[in-house]
Amino acid sequence: MQTVRVAAVPVVDVAAIYLGEEKGFFAEKGMTIDIQFTTGSSISIPALLQDQYDMVYTGSVNAFQAREKGLPVIAVAEGGRTTGEPGADHGGIVVPADSEIQDAGDLEGKSVAVNAVKGLHEAAIRQSVKKAGGDPDAVNFLELALPDMQPALERSSVDAISTSEPFLGNAKEAGHRLIADPYIDVDPEFVTAVYLTSEQKWAQDPQFVQDFVEVVQKSQEYATEHPEEFRTELSNFTEIDPETAQTMILTTFGWGFPEQAMQRGAQAAQEAGIIEDAEAGLDGLVVDVLQ
Repeated sequence: MQTVRVAAVPVVDVAAIYLGEEKGFFAEKGMTIDIQFTTGSSISIPALLQDQYDMVYTGSVNAFQAREKGLPVIAVAEGGRTTGEPGADHGGIVVPADSEIQDAGDLEGKSVAVNAVKGLHEAAIRQSVKKAGGDPDAVNFLELALPDMQPALERSSVDAISTSEPFLGNAKEAGHRLIADPYIDVDPEFVTAVYLTSEQKWAQDPQFVQDFVEVVQKSQEYATEHPEEFRTELSNFTEIDPETAQTMILTTFGWGFPEQAMQRGAQAAQEAGIIEDAEAGLDGLVVDVLQ
């Protein structure tokens, strides 16, 4: 059995490969999976290049950053997408029910909590503000951990929060109001996360990479077809309680890295000042290892 060392963060998308392990999809390929949670791509991507991991699950914006810097990483599988359904996505901007803020354009001059300044949420929010006729540069982005956002909103420390499931569902259930779907505002097929490997790993052991990608695809398809099992798996490795897991909006899984969506994602990152050159962030990033 070959062990696949995967660096990830404990979010909804990753439950699919846990489910794949449980269903024996990895074993069918002679593989077992070792998922190690890290604090983010600033640690996991350098570790990938030092052969401490075989794969890294990360936000697409982080992948654009790495590629623009010339790091030899490639995206071999999608990690998750927006649902593309307004009002029913797994990420959103929320304000108190009695807030004067009606849409993202009203965020000018307001404070918005994001889990990382110059990260995925900021890039997406800027698109929402721009789409609603506002000036993204006039928004004050404040960095807060996802679990700390709703309490901050309720004590008026911030005017709005940009959050994702299960925290998004919790906030709406508490009576707070959704004003925008930032992922969808980037693109209806916006790829929010990817699985990266190194160019060296792909060159040295292409069969290993292909087998992993095939299992990821099979696992994500199974998760989509069996949402109740997918929801149950969430509670096995996250702090999401089973009741919340049954009602939260799930990530949509897609395949093939849609060209327009990837371009729009890179452009959003450039407009947010996260990368300088969208073309450089995309150049050579996506590799179809199953071709």
